[in-house]
Amino acid sequence: MSKVDSTMHKIIAGSLLALLGFLPGAGQATAAESIQVQFENSCAAEVQADFNHAVTLLHSFEYPETGRIFGEIMSRDPGCAMARWGAAMSIWHPLWAPPNKATLAEGAELLAGTAGLNTTPREKAYIAALQAFYSSTDMRTNRQRALAYEAGMSQVYARNPDDLEAAVFYALAVRATADPSDKTYAQQFKSAEILNRVLNSQPNHPGILHYLIHAYDSPGIAHLALDAAKKYAKAAPDSAHAQHMPSHIFTRLGLWEMSLTSNHQATASAAEYTVRANLPGYYDDGVHSMDYMMYAFLQTARDDEAKALLGRMGNIGKTNTEGFAVAFAYAASPARYALERRQWQEAAELTLGPPHFQWQEFGWAVAIHHFARGIGAARSEQPEKAKLEWGALKTLQATLPVAASTYFREEAQVELDAVMSWILLAEGNAVEALRLASAAADREDAVDKHPVTPGEVLPARELYADMLLETGDHAGALAQYRVVLNAAPNRLNALLGAAEAAARMGEQALAGEYYAVVRGQTGSGNRQRAGLGQAWK
Repeated sequence: MSKVDSTMHKIIAGSLLALLGFLPGAGQATAAESIQVQFENSCAAEVQADFNHAVTLLHSFEYPETGRIFGEIMSRDPGCAMARWGAAMSIWHPLWAPPNKATLAEGAELLAGTAGLNTTPREKAYIAALQAFYSSTDMRTNRQRALAYEAGMSQVYARNPDDLEAAVFYALAVRATADPSDKTYAQQFKSAEILNRVLNSQPNHPGILHYLIHAYDSPGIAHLALDAAKKYAKAAPDSAHAQHMPSHIFTRLGLWEMSLTSNHQATASAAEYTVRANLPGYYDDGVHSMDYMMYAFLQTARDDEAKALLGRMGNIGKTNTEGFAVAFAYAASPARYALERRQWQEAAELTLGPPHFQWQEFGWAVAIHHFARGIGAARSEQPEKAKLEWGALKTLQATLPVAASTYFREEAQVELDAVMSWILLAEGNAVEALRLASAAADREDAVDKHPVTPGEVLPARELYADMLLETGDHAGALAQYRVVLNAAPNRLNALLGAAEAAARMGEQALAGEYYAVVRGQTGSGNRQRAGLGQAWK
């Protein structure tokens, strides 16, 4: 690169960062703190460094860059079968959304190209395990194929006890097949057990740290990954996803400032990578980080910064892909901004954007939009308008594809029941409203959240607690707010609701304790926010 090109590159990168309002944060990892994975393979000597770098990035879910590097290796060393394995691994995102038919066909073709190439028995086993996943283009069999891959990786792990990478990839396969309705977290603990077994040998390995975060990213066990979360960003300094991932645990534990720092760094890295890789649009992983940032801003009542973030999201324009994480963030962040501030009329008037996005591909994300409008309308005494949003939700639920994740399927029903419960309350049927709100809360709690979201756009149990408070059952409301806070520590509206319920019960000391927590996390926030005035009296 010439000096002129280098200078222009820096100017463009700086302009993108300025447009999006992000500056690289302090605390980025140094080269000495990072680690390069060593994945033994039989490819040519001249591609070994790039191969190991690609696997390092693969462990941080930097899929576009990983696929690019493996593609270059395939060109430079056509006999490198494991480059085809790596390219196929790069287009399957096991903890995100199932691949579509075209992607499944692409993966199968990549692996079919390994036939006749020289491979070791270990490499053959890696390839065979992945071929089990790419054995069909029927999206309805995603779980069965993921289980087949897990079984294949179990054999790789068992037969190669000295292969640390086999342990790490097997642990990810185990985590990927966890049942979101299993509250014993059996698969998550099994995955963590495998990872902890090899942690001492490479304490900064990006895959070990990353997958430990995913293994423990559930209520009640998130604290077990706090150390891994603090280490992970330092272990993978060139990864936007690595910078973001610690915020999964920080969010679970209500550590809002740490979450904001993590996601500021992630969005800065995403903007830099957009330019460095000459992507056709802003790197989608940065948009995912913005939704987590939005959530943390709102939990600290930093409403002006949240509003500015919405503006920056609106200025992004095109993203490099229009995937499910982008769809979720674009639907959820505006909804959060209105609902968390309890601006019901504002929520009722939300518009779905950006208009260029392919919303027809993501009905479950559009459902979030109608849920927010429905709750807003019902809670601003517009039950007829809320019924229209409920009808739109019902239509979307009926058109969800069979391959949609369990979480999004369940959320569609939760959203329907939550909106209807507030319609019933607005119409004076408090008994049926409370019954339906309680059922929605139980249904939502039975399925753990998807990793794409920092938390439900508005927890059904918090809505139930609000309804109990509104109908005069203060003790019942307090009990429900406590359940919310047990799963989501330091959730601002649950803290405020618990304080108000306690105060109405005459428990002033308890109310004071909740308000003290509120003051501790909203010191730099907007004290005009609904409910905050009492805390700061």
